[in-house]
Amino acid sequence: MDTVYDVVVCGGGVAGVSAALASARGGAKTLLIEKGYNLGGLATLGLIVIYLPLDDGDGVKMSSGICEELIKNAYKYGPKCGKPNGWLKSSEIPKVWQDENATSIEDRKGIRYLTQYNPASFMISMEELLLENGVKILYDAHLTDVVCDDKKVKEIVISTKKGPLKLSAKAFIDATGDADLCYFAGEKTIDDNTNRRTGWYYSYNGNTVALHQQTDPVYSEIPPTSRLYSGTDIEDISQNVIDGRKMILDHITKLNGGDFDKEYPIIIPSYHGLRVTRRLDTGFYFSENKHDRVWFNDAIGMIGNWKKDSHRYSIPYRSIKAVKNNNLFAAGRCVAASKSGSDLTRVIPSCAVTGEASGVAAAFIAKNGYEADIKTLQNELVRNGVLLNKTLFDKEE
Repeated sequence: MDTVYDVVVCGGGVAGVSAALASARGGAKTLLIEKGYNLGGLATLGLIVIYLPLDDGDGVKMSSGICEELIKNAYKYGPKCGKPNGWLKSSEIPKVWQDENATSIEDRKGIRYLTQYNPASFMISMEELLLENGVKILYDAHLTDVVCDDKKVKEIVISTKKGPLKLSAKAFIDATGDADLCYFAGEKTIDDNTNRRTGWYYSYNGNTVALHQQTDPVYSEIPPTSRLYSGTDIEDISQNVIDGRKMILDHITKLNGGDFDKEYPIIIPSYHGLRVTRRLDTGFYFSENKHDRVWFNDAIGMIGNWKKDSHRYSIPYRSIKAVKNNNLFAAGRCVAASKSGSDLTRVIPSCAVTGEASGVAAAFIAKNGYEADIKTLQNELVRNGVLLNKTLFDKEE
């Protein structure tokens, strides 16, 4: 087996998939390692099956490139799984966003570019896309150690059925969701122990498949019978999974009065429900309020605010670049952000945006032996379809 690569991506969630795809397309020999047996993480195995908005709510698209490619690609294997509910009115891309050349900003205003997808279709389509682009995938690969030297990550160590295996590369990307690679590499990190209990699941009543989005309050006090969880403590992680299943059982029991011939769960999460665990600390903290409509001169992508309209954000390179190791990048919910900022960077489209940027940046280092200047990186991202538009912002930093 080959153990030497240009770029190694740790973590097969949406961020890791986007990073590996961008790296491979950038000409780098790329390896993606994933501790489980499917891609997507919370987005698929956790059944968080809503692709949150790619727009700002005012009719302006904020995110494209791989971010948009992934959801469109999933549709070829069937987008629908269950009846849409809540704020989601459709399990397809809204018509006004299907062909932007045929609509105006006014046509699109107030209609968010979001959709629901089938997790199985999403998993299969992502794996297929990576393999078509030459990405090597290793499943059941658990990161256990990192070897650093001369301000660089030299190797990572994974556990396998035959024992430890060392993998070397010219650049590395932490898309673990928990900043595991950054932590093992000696980078400063922020730990978050305020995770809530969740239990999204699908039920069937003999006629209809329904999605149930069970969660403790995210922005207010949790019930006195519940608790908070750390995402890096093994006992907390385990208890979060157990409590999430209990939440599902309690809900389905109340839903049908205990008659499980009437309605019963058919798909439950095979992943924990931890939203934010550990992330990179660069000394810069992307903030939901402080950085609304702020253009960063080192911007590597743009996002909207999935919770409310009329907000725009640029994501800076400084949020994905490690400090101690000059060939290490973070992607997805690992990126540097404040508590409020991480609520925006952790969601699926944002993970794809930072994933693509980290993949392009890592591939450049692998090919050239040095870090790309920001203009070179931005130009490459724009060529790949990433949206970067300074004129959409009111302030500059």
